[in-house]
Amino acid sequence: MLSVLATGTLTADPRERTTSAGKAFATCLLRVPVEDGEPLLCSAIAFNADAVAALLGLAKGDSAAIVGRARLASWEKGGEQRHGLSVVADRVLTVYQAGKQRKAAAHEAEEALT
Repeated sequence: MLSVLATGTLTADPRERTTSAGKAFATCLLRVPVEDGEPLLCSAIAFNADAVAALLGLAKGDSAAIVGRARLASWEKGGEQRHGLSVVADRVLTVYQAGKQRKAAAHEAEEALT
């Protein structure tokens, strides 16, 4: 098993789907910058309710960080071999959530001083 933290930009709006048992899940595709080459495409699927809600609050072009179990993927496009990651996201962190957590921590620190 490969555990990853991938940070990138959504290439399309996340999609909400439902399993045959009626449980909601979400999928997305992230473009992850790579230091020495073309960006890596990372497909993600989230089943955890918090991760699903975080993904569905995003739109194409938004930044996100996903944490989860990954496996390497490869395919051919236009005669070229491509590579990427397929991730089952256990956690999704967005810029909005980071700001919200930062504000909550600052508020707690102010209350502790008074």
